[in-house]
Amino acid sequence: MNFLLTTSLYLLTVNLISCSITTQYYQRLINQQTTEALGYKLPTNNNEFKQGVESENIQEYGEFDFVIVGAGSAGSVLSTRLSEINDFTILLLEAGGEEDDFNKIPELLLYNHFSEKNWGYYTIPQKHSCLGMNNRQCNVPRGKLLGGSSSINAMMYSRGNCKDYDRWSQLGIRGWSCKDVLPYFIKSENSQIHGDENYHGKGGFWNVEYPGPDSPLFRDFVNGNVELKQPIVDYNGKNQIGASHMQSNIKHGKRQSLATSFLDNSRQRSNLKILTKTLVTKVVIDPQSKKAKGVEFVTRNKKFHVRATKEVIVSAGAINTPQLLMLSGVGPKDDLRKLEIPLIADLPVGKNLIEHPLLPLTVRSDYTAPKIGTNKLIQQYLNGFGTLTKGADVEGVVFIQTKNDSNEVPTTEILFAAPPHMDTSMYQREFNYNKDITSNLLDKIDPQKDIFFYAILLHEKSRGRVFLNSSSPIDFPNIDLNMFAEQEDVETLIEGVDYVQNLLKTDAFKKINATLLEVPICTNFKTNSKEYLECLIRTLTSTTFHPSGTAAMGPNNGNFVVGDTLQVHGVGNLRVVDASIFPSSISGHLNAPTVMVAEKAADLIKKEHKVANTF
Repeated sequence: MNFLLTTSLYLLTVNLISCSITTQYYQRLINQQTTEALGYKLPTNNNEFKQGVESENIQEYGEFDFVIVGAGSAGSVLSTRLSEINDFTILLLEAGGEEDDFNKIPELLLYNHFSEKNWGYYTIPQKHSCLGMNNRQCNVPRGKLLGGSSSINAMMYSRGNCKDYDRWSQLGIRGWSCKDVLPYFIKSENSQIHGDENYHGKGGFWNVEYPGPDSPLFRDFVNGNVELKQPIVDYNGKNQIGASHMQSNIKHGKRQSLATSFLDNSRQRSNLKILTKTLVTKVVIDPQSKKAKGVEFVTRNKKFHVRATKEVIVSAGAINTPQLLMLSGVGPKDDLRKLEIPLIADLPVGKNLIEHPLLPLTVRSDYTAPKIGTNKLIQQYLNGFGTLTKGADVEGVVFIQTKNDSNEVPTTEILFAAPPHMDTSMYQREFNYNKDITSNLLDKIDPQKDIFFYAILLHEKSRGRVFLNSSSPIDFPNIDLNMFAEQEDVETLIEGVDYVQNLLKTDAFKKINATLLEVPICTNFKTNSKEYLECLIRTLTSTTFHPSGTAAMGPNNGNFVVGDTLQVHGVGNLRVVDASIFPSSISGHLNAPTVMVAEKAADLIKKEHKVANTF
């Protein structure tokens, strides 16, 4: 008996020491990474690869069946699925490095945006939006590591609306209607939520669960929406319009990127080779046959050429994919001619840039969140719950239709984030607000008291573009979001703001005296007038970091870049698999649709190459 008691006390002591060591590790990690992020200077080009790019010596790297450019959401999924085929050999090339323990903490995602995990892109100065940002430039974070943007995003699992994909079908794109794509959403998912029957998957690689526990204000959010006649829905189920708990790609409270969920299941396979810290500079396309033969890349200050015996697949995302295609001679003829890039195929690469404009709204109430020490927050996180498990502090969402129309597609999404919030100095860096906005808005925010509503325009009419700055892969591409070029976009988002104001008038929010935080911005207009709200929108609106559409899928009629099998029009053995192929906007966030595209693309490729032998 004494022996058992002694053993139990010993094990308890060991566990307590281990827990203490782990907590101390995370304390040091968080202190180090957050401090570095506040002073980190984002790069303005790809100079880290300059020595390799300028090398005149090109070494041969051998050959693989498939060379995949980019290990982001799509590349991670695609390489995992293709490596299920024993006879396939795959080379996956990624410009960034590995994930770490810090980027897996959901709430602290913004700090990753100011580290080497982010490419460092900003828009060119904007004419119609980003007016409150330094030099009128919006921030465009893009993940530069395994998992890509899924490793630095807000982890919100949102598929969009069924009719989004039926609209693709109406464009003449075969095989991409709602009934065609739903099985691929279900395939990847390991759902832990209480969702609609037949809409969710169990046993997939990618975990979906609710972050928690909910703050006391979440119930007010739900009740307020009910007062406004909104149903409670599973927004990834049968009906999207309505209010819901946020569904998140986390597992036991930790980020589930596509590197963690997919690549970790495949990277030890002998037929899959992954190179990190590797910049692909060109897709090698034979000018006579118009077929992709391989790629050139630089890594560790050396330049290499690798052959692809079956296909080159570009999965570099909606910014880097068009840049690489244009550098390789696939793009608008006139633009390439100006930069003296030999033309392979005249296609509208980089055009049709789609985004989701996001307007942050700050609400002051009587509620004050209790202060919790860092030690306790870390202990909660390690046990799979608490503030640190909530991406961008978001708990709830409501999809609304602000226009009278019967097509059941939402026009606006409202995110609800309850206090406490992270250091507001990170919001200044994230949104790139100028000194005037920082002093008049951000400096007035109380992280323990203030509620954030984020009004997101889901179907903007305006279109931007990505275009080359030069013919060198060292230079970042130019990004012109062109948000609010169409007045209708402003008017629709105003209706989203009206919804938030009506939400604050419900009994649920009146009982906590919730009101929009008044700030001295756009003071030359009457408060809450249409002119005032338009000024507010054009000044404060950033993006939801959802670029897509820059290598759009559609018929081979000169208006699209890839066909319904995602092969580039007029170029053999070259496919694009990422969010750049979306021909039109999605009623939600883009990570889940990107994973769906990669799942479907893997089956298309397997079918084309007539294989069935899997691990």
